[in-house]
Order: sequence, then C-alpha cells, then structure tokens
Amino acid sequence: MTSSPTGPARRVRNPRGGGAALGQQIVATCLDVIDHTGVQGLTLRGLARTIGVSAPAIYAHFADIDAILLAVAERAFADLADQLSAASRATTSPPVRLRAVCQAYLDYAEHRPGRYQVMFGGQWDATSALGRGTVERQVVDDLGRDVLAAFVDAIPAGAHTTTEHGPTPTLDAVTTWVFLHGYAHQRLVSRAFPWPPGMTEHVLDIVTCPFAERRPTGFAV
Repeated sequence: MTSSPTGPARRVRNPRGGGAALGQQIVATCLDVIDHTGVQGLTLRGLARTIGVSAPAIYAHFADIDAILLAVAERAFADLADQLSAASRATTSPPVRLRAVCQAYLDYAEHRPGRYQVMFGGQWDATSALGRGTVERQVVDDLGRDVLAAFVDAIPAGAHTTTEHGPTPTLDAVTTWVFLHGYAHQRLVSRAFPWPPGMTEHVLDIVTCPFAERRPTGFAV
C-alpha cells in the first residue's frame, strides 16, 4: 500500500467527551506499528501522523513514550491472559489443560513477536521507566498478574511442588513461565538457528511432564 501524496488523512474530530476514544485509538495504532516494525519504528510524531492528529493531541493523553508503552503492555498482557484462559476452558482434563495453556503462550509469542518483545524481551524496560519516574510502581507490579494466575490455575490441583511451608503454586507457575519464555525468546532472536523438527512438542513434554508425574490418582488423561 502506498501513502497518499497529499499526506495523512484528516481525522474526524471526536465529539464532545470523546477524548477517551482517541486514547484508545493511540494505543491501537501503537500496537499495529509494533506488530509490523517493532518498538524501533515507534515515535510520537509518527503516531500523530498516522492517526491524523497533531503531536500535542497525543501529549494530551500520554506524557511520553513510556506512558504509551505501558498502555501497550497492559493491553498485550490482557490479550495474552484471555488467550490462556480460552485454552484452559477448552478442556476438562487437568494435564491436557496445562499443555494447552503452555501451547497458547508459545503461539502468542510466535504470532505477536513485537508485542511479546515489549512485554518480556526488553524492548521496553519498566525498571528504567520507574527510575525516570514516568510510570507508577503499582501499575508495573500489576502487569502480568492475570497471566501468572492462568498458569497457577492450569497446573493440576495437588501436583504443585511442596516444601516445608506447604504447596507453592506461584513457584511452579513462575518456573513454567521461565522455561517457556526461554524457548519463545530464543525462537524470536535466533531465527537463523536450525531448530530441530518437533522442538516445540519436546519443550512442552519437558515442561508439563513433572506435573503429570505428580498428579493425584484418578485424573483422566
């Protein structure tokens, strides 16, 4: 698609009280840019030009690029949590449920690499943004809670690691995520590597097998 020689299309002004719609449009446009070019292709001026508004109109909703990327991360985490929940609801078998959730996580990383890199790949550094004072600690701490909860819920009841302090669902959920993220991230940054056939299935076997071995008797596989 080629751009119009007359420049960006004039945007229809929001009706009174419609400023929230522009804020949502900014985030949606930002997500689209990241999906196609990554964070490196993102600028406030470029967003304003694409949407058809002035740069000050962007600043009326977001103070800086950190604020926009935080909104992008929130939307991406919410979308990922929805996909994991949908995968979890698709089966009544606990062992199958965990594998389905893990597969859905890897699918998201593969199909939304730009967003995934904002969430987990360091293309946006929440710690640095906190140091600059451009985002709030509580908002950053809340990122990904629903995703973690999806992993906790997917691990079969009674199959969690047990320590002297009792079962540790969060420990198991984070460990599962770490293994999946390591593989997902390497697939994104090492595209030229000759990944062996069946690698994803093998990773899923390794990640889910310990919980299958620890499952209580009576689980239908």
